[in-house]
Amino acid sequence: MNHFLTKFAISLLALTMVGSQLQAQFTTTYAKNATPGQQNGMYYSLPQTMLRLDFIIEETRYEKGPLGDYTSNYYETMDYVDYESTEYRIVDVKTTPVACPDPNALFFVTFATGRGSEKVQFEVLPNGIIRSAGVGKKCDDGVDKLVIQKEQPQCNQEPIEPESDFFAMLSLGKSNAQMAKEVVDKIEEIRKAKFYLISGDVEMASNPQTFNAMYQKLDDLEKEYASLLFGKSVSRKMVKTVYVIPNKEVSTQTVAKFSETEGFTVGTSGTGNPIAVQTLSLNTTENINAPSQSAVESMSYENKVFYRVPEMANVKVTCGSATLFEDRMIVNQLGVLLMAPVINSMLEFDTETGQVVNIRMQ
Repeated sequence: MNHFLTKFAISLLALTMVGSQLQAQFTTTYAKNATPGQQNGMYYSLPQTMLRLDFIIEETRYEKGPLGDYTSNYYETMDYVDYESTEYRIVDVKTTPVACPDPNALFFVTFATGRGSEKVQFEVLPNGIIRSAGVGKKCDDGVDKLVIQKEQPQCNQEPIEPESDFFAMLSLGKSNAQMAKEVVDKIEEIRKAKFYLISGDVEMASNPQTFNAMYQKLDDLEKEYASLLFGKSVSRKMVKTVYVIPNKEVSTQTVAKFSETEGFTVGTSGTGNPIAVQTLSLNTTENINAPSQSAVESMSYENKVFYRVPEMANVKVTCGSATLFEDRMIVNQLGVLLMAPVINSMLEFDTETGQVVNIRMQ
């Protein structure tokens, strides 16, 4: 073989080797264009951000005292419970981002069946969110993963205390008028005892703990008697949870209604002020030249996977004109979709955002 033919053969061999490395090992297609069952492949998705809103609501029930009709006979005040009622107020709202599969970023990967170079590997979470893709060893092989436990609101619904039988024990064989007079006298006795205790007229040990215990006992007893005339309030806290998924088309979404007299209602059919969630993009990804959504949905891509560059947004939760929460946070689906080539490399994705966080070249 002459020198020219030798050089040509070597060049042809080199081109053949490069071509075999670049041949399609897999094809990525938008999910709605796939025909599962007829193609050798699998689905994967990118994560979107869902906001979990935990509203901590305080419910206060005002109870009229059993002797409330006699209160004005002995005290010149209108500060007592005249009728039964319930009031509500929002104490706090905790906003937690949760990653879940994005139906608008769902893809089907078709694997090539021919022989050739090392086959591509895909790893997804049980919910379908992509974790890694490529050839060779995964970026985190042999490395223990740190699992981050997200803090959840610890405020559980508190039960209302059962009714006391204090009045029943005192009223045996007596009319309400007689009971009212006795209760007023008893309140005066307790107040005098508290005064003597504070003034030092009562002989007792000088231990502050003993003093505090005695005073607290008298104070609790006075409140118990006073509640028979003035009524009382009983409060408890509860958590109402709402989930909302921000989107680019609608920046503000009404998720609930709140009324100080009716409480919290999920959805838009309740009474009171609307509770709205506003997500405004801060446009941190606007300079990225990303493919259009129509291009993503209509075309197939060889040896490429889609990943996400998430967007930072200002998230505000309002009730009527009042702001309950406002902060900046990552909202994945407000960002952009891009393509990463998978040729002699292994990519690892952030399963919370869909970003590429590690690349290992083989």
